[in-house]
Amino acid sequence: MKKLFMIAAVALLPLALTAQTAHFKFTNDGAFASVSDSTDLSTLNLQVSRGSTSGVTTTNLLLISFSFAPDFSSATLVEIVGTIPNSAFSGDNTRNLTLDLDTSTLDPTATFSESCSLDFTQVDPFFTCTALTAGTIHLAFQENDIQRNRILAFEQFQTSGPVTIHSHQRSDSGTANVQGTILGNPISSANAQAGINHLSTLEFTRN
Repeated sequence: MKKLFMIAAVALLPLALTAQTAHFKFTNDGAFASVSDSTDLSTLNLQVSRGSTSGVTTTNLLLISFSFAPDFSSATLVEIVGTIPNSAFSGDNTRNLTLDLDTSTLDPTATFSESCSLDFTQVDPFFTCTALTAGTIHLAFQENDIQRNRILAFEQFQTSGPVTIHSHQRSDSGTANVQGTILGNPISSANAQAGINHLSTLEFTRN
């Protein structure tokens, strides 16, 4: 059942979303942490990384989550992509990294964020998108070294409806425990990642 609704949602996205086009491309070069989670009703992908723009140190965030109501009557898409305050991502090494972000501090000229809802009870369901309600993200990553990874050259295109993510990655990383909350939702996993990006790039396009 969920797969049918997911197909319907993705098929409707290109026609239904009316927000402005957004395009971000940044270089990730330094410590990063990421977590992915999937349940019967939701999927979540978050990555935060130190980087650089024109020689200036930056911190870049990619957060995309998609969730269904328990009765599958509606779906919600949340996106936060772009540059966040450097002070929001702390840690001297990959053993312990912390993301503490108040989304009300985001610069709308440097970060794209929105929440879109899709009502399946309508005859012609369509996404309604609004500015993301301010909230907080707190995640504490602690590397556990259950598994180590070295990515020498990786390229990927991911497309979901109007959203395309094009990434080139070179990195060294290991699995990590993560605890915290994302916009009020608890997160706990022993299969997160913490590591170092080496001049990796990520390009986000939302039509």
